[in-house]
Amino acid sequence: MKKILILLLISLICLSACDTPVGDASDVSDEVSENSDLSEDASEEEAYSPVDMEEVRSSAEKLVKADITIMGVFAGGKLSAEEEEKGYSFATGEFEEYSALTDLVNRTYSSSEVIDRMLSYPDYGEDSVISEDGKTKFDYTYINDFAASAKSATLSVVSFDDEQATLSVTLSGKTFSMTMEKVKGKWLLTDSVYFAYLEDEKQTQLSEGWENSIYLGTRQNSGSAKKLTGKVLILNVFLNDTFTEWSDADRKKVEDTVDSACEWLITKSRDHSGANLAIDTQSLFYVHSDTVPSNYEMAFLDIMFQKTVYVDVNGYVERNTPDGYDSVCVMFHVWKNGDDYCIPCDTANTDYHTYHGERAMFYYSENAGHQASSYVYMLLQLFGGEKLYGREDTEEIKALFPEDILLQKNYLNLPLQSHTVSPLTAFLIGWSGYVDTQLIPFTDTQGD
Repeated sequence: MKKILILLLISLICLSACDTPVGDASDVSDEVSENSDLSEDASEEEAYSPVDMEEVRSSAEKLVKADITIMGVFAGGKLSAEEEEKGYSFATGEFEEYSALTDLVNRTYSSSEVIDRMLSYPDYGEDSVISEDGKTKFDYTYINDFAASAKSATLSVVSFDDEQATLSVTLSGKTFSMTMEKVKGKWLLTDSVYFAYLEDEKQTQLSEGWENSIYLGTRQNSGSAKKLTGKVLILNVFLNDTFTEWSDADRKKVEDTVDSACEWLITKSRDHSGANLAIDTQSLFYVHSDTVPSNYEMAFLDIMFQKTVYVDVNGYVERNTPDGYDSVCVMFHVWKNGDDYCIPCDTANTDYHTYHGERAMFYYSENAGHQASSYVYMLLQLFGGEKLYGREDTEEIKALFPEDILLQKNYLNLPLQSHTVSPLTAFLIGWSGYVDTQLIPFTDTQGD
């Protein structure tokens, strides 16, 4: 009897256990997960400690020191030997392996843009430092004085929190505001002191004006064609003499080609917000009572007007220019064989007042026409540009801007779609109020 009672009691207990509500596996795992999150938060809270001044300063000093090393390598020529060979040479020492450089760069900056710019420096031309089969090679086409002379810096921490710090860094006599940020627990600079220096140079140049710089010289703001910006007038003068004259068909062909040249210049100028360029053309006709020479004679055009009411080209330009134009130049077209030329106004020459009215002379014949490139080439020079071929630094410029139209000696029949206006020429003609420090050595060419 006792055995029967015990068996009944066990059966009742089993039936009661089967009726108890049981959560599914996901409920259990969610509960475990929530508990785990709570414990992780608790452990993080226990491990967390706020950053202090000593940590920030120490990190800043290490990063700025690394930054100086990096800018010296890429912009300061620090890998070069005294007897440097032309072309790329292999580096030895600390940065023999290119990965040593990239590791240092990645441990110093947080911005991929800054990293990419540094690794491909300078901004124009071939990279100063490259990798070949994992080895570091260098060939400096441009060394910046600031980066080359940069040594130790002094810094102070202006402000900081757990994620970001603002620094004041003084290097080579210049002070910059810099920031660093914490990325995955490590402090990194958001920029390079070198790039901060370049930006400071740019803003100074834009605010003070390049005209006040002792390093820059251009033909801008002189003569009737001050610069290729604003509202510009081109006077096309079709010049007949005692032996030659223009037909209506040939004149129309020239007018259309000049218009094509102007359209190309306007299109190129749109990449530069400072240009705001609009060009008008006007056709005039003049009959010379004698013979127009077929060779270059600088004073001829002024002599031609000498016994007229115009007196010289300046008077002719002034009398034929309506109000409302910022700049004006005159292009003379004569129907005979000869070599084209232009006479820009250059204040470096003592007679620049005589040639204030900037002018060009174009020669035509049945066998010698002109493409739009001829007019583009001359107009760029009249408005401040420089011929870039035949100079001591031509090869250096060509390495930077091979497609600049002013580098082309044979400009008469160039396909304009294959050429451009480089940042150097854009500065010289007024499309940009700033020229990169890398390009400054190519700008001071007045009187050449």
